[in-house]
Amino acid sequence: MRIPGSVAIVTGGARGFGKAFTEELLKRGARVCFADVNVTEGLQTEQSFKATYGEDNSMFVKCDVTSETDFNGLWKTALEKFKSVDLMVNNAGILNENIPQKTIEVNLLGAMRGTDLAIKYMRKDQGGNGGLIVNVASTGGLFPVFFMPAYAASKYGVVGYTRSWAANPSCQEYGLSFACLCPAFSETNMLSDALNDDPPLVSYHENKTQVQEIIQGIGVNKIDDVTKAFIELVEKEDNNGAVVTIEQSRGTIYRFTKHPHKL
Repeated sequence: MRIPGSVAIVTGGARGFGKAFTEELLKRGARVCFADVNVTEGLQTEQSFKATYGEDNSMFVKCDVTSETDFNGLWKTALEKFKSVDLMVNNAGILNENIPQKTIEVNLLGAMRGTDLAIKYMRKDQGGNGGLIVNVASTGGLFPVFFMPAYAASKYGVVGYTRSWAANPSCQEYGLSFACLCPAFSETNMLSDALNDDPPLVSYHENKTQVQEIIQGIGVNKIDDVTKAFIELVEKEDNNGAVVTIEQSRGTIYRFTKHPHKL
């Protein structure tokens, strides 16, 4: 899709990937409604974006993606401000193996809620413009990660949900595409907090050295590299069903594009 002149909603937009994605979209001429559960950081980010990219091109809305009320309010506010939405980015996520139920609520059900609302308001046969829905998962949604099983389960779900919608024959009628962005370990607060909290938010147990070796072996993505892959995915014309992995050691790889129904 063409980014200049488009309108996007980005969840988890106050920091990390969401903030970087929002800023890159703004740089390229999009208008963005970004949401986050953290109101203080969200308002600070909004102030910075408005000062740099114009008063009317960005807007922050408080949204807890586990709340139907919040999510409906996000869409209502975005549509009142920008009239239509062309790109939905379900990016909000957590990593905390100590609260597996909330991990599923935020990472998987949050992405599903966001996707359902995007379909409702963006589909062409119901008066929308069509567009793209990007769900941010993880390489942990494609390969096992023994020290974060709840997180992996949530992201496996995001990948399966996104691919299943992409395979829907009605996508063409709706004018919608569905894609999944799957970064490996990345230099975000999520990773550093999970490893360094006391107690840690991942299942270290007696395997701490092994975990550190795995992370070092795969490498840690820079946010700029993940953002570049995100923009490439958004601009790619044949992106429906794409599952894009980003690893520091291997770069960006498009999976399931030639044979969408085969592993």
